[in-house]
Amino acid sequence: MQHVSVDDLKEFATDKRIRKKVAGSEKIVAEMVCYTPGQVTPNHIHPKQDEIFYVVEGKGVMIVDEEEIPVGPKSVIFVPARVSHGVKSAKDSNLVLMFFKAPGSTIKKKE
Repeated sequence: MQHVSVDDLKEFATDKRIRKKVAGSEKIVAEMVCYTPGQVTPNHIHPKQDEIFYVVEGKGVMIVDEEEIPVGPKSVIFVPARVSHGVKSAKDSNLVLMFFKAPGSTIKKKE
């Protein structure tokens, strides 16, 4: 069993987004990304992993298959494998996302 408080993991940096592995197994993995205003995850594809995003706090835009989707607290976005997706935080807001990928991978929790 793994138990983590998202509030304990939140961390922001002005020069880059902060990504942390939260918990997981070979079947599913949970990670968190913290963005300061204007930070971006460029569009990319996962050939074999479906992904679900959950907005913990803040606002921004998810780009899924070239469609821009405004997101805010409690938004959930599903991105199937092989679909291009990216993230932009709003220019006036931090953004904290949890995402869940399946299949996952064996991960080591940072101390």
